[in-house]
Amino acid sequence: MHCLGNSKYWPFTMYKSMVSHVSMVSRKNATVINIAQSRVSIDFSCTVSEIQSTGYSQCISLW
Repeated sequence: MHCLGNSKYWPFTMYKSMVSHVSMVSRKNATVINIAQSRVSIDFSCTVSEIQSTGYSQCISLW
């Protein structure tokens, strides 16, 4: 469990690292990468919305 303060920048860093990880894992299968990036984008949008609506420290479980 990582407890993170209310910061504008950490979600973008997390998003970039997740996308680059997906790209490295399977460059051969473009379909899988596209699906994974779409799912990450949806999760990322939800996370940003939650942060903007609360304004408090966020505790996020990374697995």
